Order: sequence, then C-alpha cells, then structure tokens
Amino acid sequence: MKIKINEFIVNSYNQLSKIKSNLAILYKFLIFITPFLTVAYYFIFIFSILPSNAATKYTALVLAYFFPPAGKESVIPLMLSSQIGPPISPWIVGSTIVILDVISSAIIAYNWWFAELIIKHIGILQRGYTGLQERAKKFKKAKWLDLALLLFMIIPFQGTGGISTTIIARLLGLSARKSVAIVMIGSTITTSIWILSWLGFFSFLKAIVFILI
Repeated sequence: MKIKINEFIVNSYNQLSKIKSNLAILYKFLIFITPFLTVAYYFIFIFSILPSNAATKYTALVLAYFFPPAGKESVIPLMLSSQIGPPISPWIVGSTIVILDVISSAIIAYNWWFAELIIKHIGILQRGYTGLQERAKKFKKAKWLDLALLLFMIIPFQGTGGISTTIIARLLGLSARKSVAIVMIGSTITTSIWILSWLGFFSFLKAIVFILI
C-alpha cells in the first residue's frame, strides 16, 4: 500500500513538472508572438481607414523608420506634410510611431533570454556583460539609470530609439517591463513634441505669451 502511495506521489510530481515545463514553453511562445499579432492587427485597422492614395506613402515611411538615418525628426514631418503624398492624420502618425517603438522594444526585452544564451557561451562577452551589470547597480540604486535612459530615448540623436534604448537597458540589467515602460514614455513625449511642433502649437503658445507680455 505504501509503495503504491509513493508511486502515486512520484507520478503526480512528474506530471506536474511536465505541465509546468509545457506552460513555461507556452508562456515564452505567447510572449514572442503577441507583439507581432498586436502590430499586425493595428496595421489592418489603419489600412482599413487610410485613403488608398495615402497607403503607399504610409507603408514606405513606416519601413524607412527602421533604417538610419531616418527617425522621428524626418518621418513625422513627411507623414504630416503633402510633400510626397497626401497628409496623414496626426493621430495615425502619433500612434504608429509609439506602437512601433513599444512593439520593437517588447520583442527585444521579453526575448532577451536568447541574447543571454549567446552571451553566456562566449567567455569575453560573459565577463563584459557581468562587469557592466555590476557597474550599473550603483546607478540603479540612485535611480539615475532610469532617468538617463529616458533622456537617451527622448533626445533625438543618431542611433537613439526604441531598439537601442531597450538593448542598453537590458545590458545594464533593467527588467523587461521597466525597459519597455521607459521606451513607451520616451516615445510618447518625443512623438508628441514633434507633432505639436509641426502643427504650430508651440508657435501659437509663443504668440500668446508675447501678447500677454
């Protein structure tokens, strides 16, 4: 009787271990596929409301956004203007840029285990990676690291953006959630500033201040 109970416990434990392992694989699969599905549904929605003569322009500029030297400072004005086609709604432009930044950040941040797998099998990379994270700990305690990465995301230098910010954040040991949050906040701020500037909002405020003074 005791033997049967022990066998039952062992078998139950093995089954639970298999279920846990399968759930872990399913979780990683869902984490990997969800950003792609999200951006796919978003583009399906956008193309359903975009005028046909604006779809080609929109597609070309979305693709250009991923290749330097194109960035927010060049793609946003081109989307909003009629320079190379009909102007696109600021709401579509803003949501597209932020979603592209956030989705690309999420894909990298939540699948960082793959990059770590490669790093840990190359000695020099492993030592550099460990040393970098050790140095970053004092900045994390002082909360300077989050602010520095947010500023890096906001300021439009060549090479800054959702992808590079996420890679740096993960290399420095930030969690996936915090890395994506930094990108989302930074992208929203920068995109809003560029769109409001293009629409003349800041000139309008400047004129009001000048009149009041």
